[in-house]
Amino acid sequence: MADKITLKDIVEINKILSKKSYTSFKEFETYLDVIGEYIDDTFFKQDIIAEKLIRNQEKSSRFIDLKITKPEIDLSQKNLHDYLSNCKRAIEKALYSDSGTFDLSIFIEIKSTVRYILEKTYKIESLSDYQNLYGINTIEFHQQNETFKYLYSVFDKFTYIARHLNERYLQHNKVDVSEMSLKFFKDFPKDISFLCKNTMAYQNLNDTIELITYSKAWHFVRKLRNTLEHDFADPTEKYNITFLIELLFIIIGRIMLVLNKTIQTESEIRNTLENLEKKERVE
Repeated sequence: MADKITLKDIVEINKILSKKSYTSFKEFETYLDVIGEYIDDTFFKQDIIAEKLIRNQEKSSRFIDLKITKPEIDLSQKNLHDYLSNCKRAIEKALYSDSGTFDLSIFIEIKSTVRYILEKTYKIESLSDYQNLYGINTIEFHQQNETFKYLYSVFDKFTYIARHLNERYLQHNKVDVSEMSLKFFKDFPKDISFLCKNTMAYQNLNDTIELITYSKAWHFVRKLRNTLEHDFADPTEKYNITFLIELLFIIIGRIMLVLNKTIQTESEIRNTLENLEKKERVE
């Protein structure tokens, strides 16, 4: 790969992963690393796309309270579509072209949920249409909102699964974690750390989640989620959040990729949990 990864490189990787024309699993893993690095650089280390998305949403009556400066590069809607759709496709190919990727029973519901939403985006026109605006009395308005909110619920799944496993196997506490008030960016990394491959892997996981959750892209989708949950939509306005659904998918997919790289394998997790249970019985 060239020193600087480009969108053109991602398009080529998508073709390779679609055809499974890589020669080894090591090569496949290299492509996953390249996709992760490109997404980090494009969406989280820089604010150009996030800032353009914020301005773009204002055209469809979603005013998000985030301090922004005018991007140095003026991206068109077509540019945004190209970045988001190609990165979304790269995440999809990385996670689902090989059944062994992110094949962890503790997160099987999350992987299934994300795939379900992916398939919805191909079947339902409003979830890929980024140009038309929809009023609150249209089916399309509600299709977009419910898809965004259902996809966002994955963060709670991650967080409460990690706390449940930590309490049950590491702390040996029988508690109802559903009654706890937890936050993904604060609680998930430390709660899942005991299932990381090693200290270096945990640091990689923690650094990646910090990079994401300090970015404008993260704060944008978080604030939009709060808006959809708590604010009133103006019946005189029209809306479209297709780009934000894609951005949210990219964020979640990036987290799944780093977990795939840093969390123990399925058999290792089973051994870890079984050993912790044995330790509890001995004590």
